[in-house]
Amino acid sequence: MTESFFILGDQLSTEVTPWATLSTSTVIVMIESDVLLTAPRHRTRTALYLAAMRAFAEDVRSLGFEVDYRMARNFTEGLTAHRAAYTPSVIRMNHPRGRRATALFQRLNVEMLDDPFYLTSVEEFRRMVSGPRVPTMEKFYRNQRQRLDVLMVDGEPVGDRWNYDEENRLPLPKNGGEWPTPWSRPLNSAEEEIVRQLEKTHPGGDALEFWPRNRADALDQLADAMTRIIAHFGPYEDAASAENWHLAHTRLSVALNLGLLHPREVLKAAITTFENGLAPLASVEGFVRQIIGWREWVWGWHQLRTDEYRSLNSLRATNPLPLTWRTFGAHKMSCMNHTLGHLRDYGWTHHIERLMVLTNAATLAGIEPLALNDWMAENFVDGAEWVMEANVLGMGTFADGGLTSTKPYVAGGNYMKKMTNFCRDCEFLPTERIGPRACPLTNAYWNFFLDGKEAIATNHRLAPQRRAAEQRPDRVEIQLGSTRSRRIIAGDGDVPVS
Repeated sequence: MTESFFILGDQLSTEVTPWATLSTSTVIVMIESDVLLTAPRHRTRTALYLAAMRAFAEDVRSLGFEVDYRMARNFTEGLTAHRAAYTPSVIRMNHPRGRRATALFQRLNVEMLDDPFYLTSVEEFRRMVSGPRVPTMEKFYRNQRQRLDVLMVDGEPVGDRWNYDEENRLPLPKNGGEWPTPWSRPLNSAEEEIVRQLEKTHPGGDALEFWPRNRADALDQLADAMTRIIAHFGPYEDAASAENWHLAHTRLSVALNLGLLHPREVLKAAITTFENGLAPLASVEGFVRQIIGWREWVWGWHQLRTDEYRSLNSLRATNPLPLTWRTFGAHKMSCMNHTLGHLRDYGWTHHIERLMVLTNAATLAGIEPLALNDWMAENFVDGAEWVMEANVLGMGTFADGGLTSTKPYVAGGNYMKKMTNFCRDCEFLPTERIGPRACPLTNAYWNFFLDGKEAIATNHRLAPQRRAAEQRPDRVEIQLGSTRSRRIIAGDGDVPVS
């Protein structure tokens, strides 16, 4: 009887446990489920998983392992067929990152090992967030800096500051800026065939060349990010551009989330880049914050929460996910049109377009948060259950009522005008709250504080905005215009705008 080791499409590394101790007599199991091929996920996201899984299977075979690579309707049928063919004494796997996958494989009697793809164990995270007061992400991040001894000297942060947010909030340059070209690799014939097979069945564009499909790609992208990109990251990390989809973002989240890179080696590369004087502290600190702070934070909370979290809806948002969003259709609002276009073309947008455009618009328009969450998870190349949950249901839409962030991340058109060039070619005016050319975000933003939802009325961090809204002389007109604004945000082409 053999032993089997089961690999998911986001666990594509032989550099982690238990690979060093696996005998080549262990059969490696990988399953392409029909769900991956038939679900209406973004074409690039689907192609990426297929290409990366197939490349990994070949890499493992080159190490002398037998790989049982199966096509099946679902994981249940795939593992049942594997057991029938190989009669393994045990099937093991590294712990899945998602709760629902964990529950499935527990039912299928798969033995789970600890997840080796993070810097913080579940028990360590539990200890760090336990106590009478749950720490903020900032507190967790500082604890991580100390625990992991990252950018620290004699117990104090390098530069005598924990963060450089003030330096890292510059608006987009007036001339649009000059940005490093994104890493890419041309497709080989097998990858081209994958894309062709998905062309008629999966929405979105073909951008597979911009994402790593194997370990060599990932290492090459990491080296490229440290050499050409990270030095420019910090100052403009909160800016966005209509003409440029990537700016100076490293885009390493995809390689990390597939398992092709480990956060430990990404962290080491960033610190080495700083120590060699190749990138300023402000840029490196902002990048490190994402790796050891936010990424570990959202994963840890996903492990500690139950599936009931997915049903939270503190703002009682029930409007359906708009068809225009689901089809990446043309949108009258420039910020939405460009962001949906970036997602359509590349299967990716950077964090400001996710947080301050998509989830901000959804929150202001009252779009049901779980529908938004699942749509984003299916269409972003770095999307996953554990990633999107805290980002969308917590930070983005405030559906969890403050368990992830202490206030909703909402903003009107003035934010877009300040930090982006989206408003430049928009028919709506970001400074107008009412009237035929009022920016729907600006109107909906002020109405957000007037509609009396308890989660807003009782949040002390929103008190200044509530008072300002209640004192506006045009508050009645703002409320009267709010239905129109929500419909425009949703992409309703029948709504008059003049």
